Amino acid sequence: MELRQLESFREVVRQGSFTAAARQLHMTQPAVSLHIKSLESELKARLLERDGRGVRLTEAGKLVLEAAETALGTLVEVARRVRESLAPERGRVVLACGDTVALHLLPAVLSAFRAEHPQAEVAVQNHGSRAILDLVLKREADLGIVTRPPWLDPALWARTLVTDPFVLALPAGHPLAKGVRSLHDLDGQTAVLLARTTETRGLVERGLEAAGVRLTVALESLNLEVVKAYVASGLGLSILPEMAVTPTDRSALTILPLPEGIAPRRITVVRRKDRVPGLLTGALLTLLGRRFRGGAGEGGAEARNP
Repeated sequence: MELRQLESFREVVRQGSFTAAARQLHMTQPAVSLHIKSLESELKARLLERDGRGVRLTEAGKLVLEAAETALGTLVEVARRVRESLAPERGRVVLACGDTVALHLLPAVLSAFRAEHPQAEVAVQNHGSRAILDLVLKREADLGIVTRPPWLDPALWARTLVTDPFVLALPAGHPLAKGVRSLHDLDGQTAVLLARTTETRGLVERGLEAAGVRLTVALESLNLEVVKAYVASGLGLSILPEMAVTPTDRSALTILPLPEGIAPRRITVVRRKDRVPGLLTGALLTLLGRRFRGGAGEGGAEARNP
């Protein structure tokens, strides 16, 4: 087996098609197909099945994919360590996080990091929590900061940085602006929420369901800034992470404490357990730990997988 063959195979699985994989790898589609055929010929096993929805892994294919991820990931790790050994202060850290974390949590941390390591580069990639976890697992990001989901892959090391409670956001003149005593006061209200695919929305939905409360969701968005703008326009109330509420928001919206019943978000930093942090990744983890009272440091208390 050759590494290029394994790379082609992995990309076909990721993209779900030979054509998309070829485009991603800057190869021709016949060349990618030849790599897969060569693998199957050498292993004397069919690795992929094609159907109307794309490609599907066979049982043998699942074994090869696991081996490919390990082999290619090891090469990426070796290359990273060599680069860092040659020029430890000129490295690059890839940090994947959501928009709210990038806007409201990271600026002070990144300023401190740049002051300590002016020659280093930090690439901040903005995604939802599920995509972030996938990037870290695939070794395409050194660190991820996510809203912690109910379950984490055992391959991940995780530390909770901070808990982020929810608040109630109301447009001007909303009937509930005088105060909310319980979540039941929200029952039937028109709301604008984050998209249902987000971990934050999942936390809100689980809390409301446990309390027997149903909102009438009129609009949803993947972007909290859009959600806040829609609330300010009078399109409905919202339940927002407190971290995302700025002084400007407080002047445009009525922000109230949310009654008990919805668990706060746990903002968590993750990395692969088998990927030992280099100088720069370790430094960034240390600064996150200092900013949040030691939660992110390698010696901090680990957020255990359920």
